[in-house]
Amino acid sequence: MINKAEDRLLECSLTNTKAGMQTLLGKRQKLPGFDQATTLICMEHTGLYCQPMVSFFYALGGDLWLQSAVQIKQSLGVKRGKTDKADAPSIATYSLRHQKDLRLFCLTDSVLAKVRQLASQRERLMEMAKQLTDIAQDYKAMGLVEELKLHEQTSELVLLALKKQIAQVDRQIDTEIKADRGLQTRVDLLTSIPGVGRQTALYMLIFTANFTRFDDPKKLASYAGVAPFAYESGTSVRGRTQVSPMANKKLKHLLHMAALGAVRVEGDLKHYFERKVGAGKRKMSVLNAVRNKIVHRIMAVMERGTAYTKVYAKIG
Repeated sequence: MINKAEDRLLECSLTNTKAGMQTLLGKRQKLPGFDQATTLICMEHTGLYCQPMVSFFYALGGDLWLQSAVQIKQSLGVKRGKTDKADAPSIATYSLRHQKDLRLFCLTDSVLAKVRQLASQRERLMEMAKQLTDIAQDYKAMGLVEELKLHEQTSELVLLALKKQIAQVDRQIDTEIKADRGLQTRVDLLTSIPGVGRQTALYMLIFTANFTRFDDPKKLASYAGVAPFAYESGTSVRGRTQVSPMANKKLKHLLHMAALGAVRVEGDLKHYFERKVGAGKRKMSVLNAVRNKIVHRIMAVMERGTAYTKVYAKIG
C-alpha cells in the first residue's frame, strides 16, 4: 500500500481467502488517517483468483480496479523475474501513475456472473473431451489398431458422461439467460448478425461485462486482436499491416469462426470476401477485415438496441 508520494505504507503477505481479506482490512484501518472512501484497490485481472478480494471489498463499497497484467507489465518497462512480492509494489505504482486510465470495477448482474462460471465449466469439460478424442485420432493416424481399441474401450463411458455434462451445462446457461429478459434480448440481438452464434454472443457479453467495458468498436476490435496495425519506421521499414498478438485469444478465436461462417453463406460479407480475394488480397488479411466488420456490427446493434438489418446500396 502506497500514498500519493509513492511512500510505502503497508506491505504484508496474506492468504487469498475471506479471512485473509479481513486481516488486510484490519491492518489498513490501523494506518494513520486511513479512509476507505479515498482508497483505490488495484489488482491484476486473473479471473477466479481475483474473486476473494473483489467479493470482500466490493461489498464494503471499496473502489476496485482490475487491470490486465500485460498492461501493467508494459507500462513499467523491462523487468527480470516475477514474484508476488515484487509484483505488488509494481501494481500499486501503476495504479497511482495511470489514474487517467482508471475504470472502476462494477459487479455485473448475478445472472451474467453465473453464466460466466457455467461457460468456464463448459470449456473445461470440452477440453477433457477433446484430449480423449485427439488421442484416438493419433492412434488411428499411426495405424495402432490394438492401442486404439483399448483406448476406445476405456474412454467410451467417460466421453459419454462428458457429453451429457456439457449438454446439461448448456441447458443451465439457457435457463439462466431466459430468466433474464435483458440478457435474452441482447443474445437475440447479437445472434441476428450473420456469422454470430450463441457462443460468440455469450462470450461477448461476458468479456465486455454486458457491454459496459467498451464504448468504441475500435477499442473492442483491439481488445479482441482483430484491429490491424501498421508496421513501419522512417523510409526503410515497410512491413505488412498486421494485428497485435496481445489480445483476448478466446474472443479472437470466436470472431474468427464467426467470420468463416459469414463468408460461407450468401450475403454481403461473402461477396466482400470473394471480391477482395479476387483482386489479389491475402485471404487471411481479408478474413481479418471481415472479423473487424463483425465487431463494428456488434457495437452498432448494441447501441441501437435493434436487430441487425442489411443496408442496401443506393441504385443510380
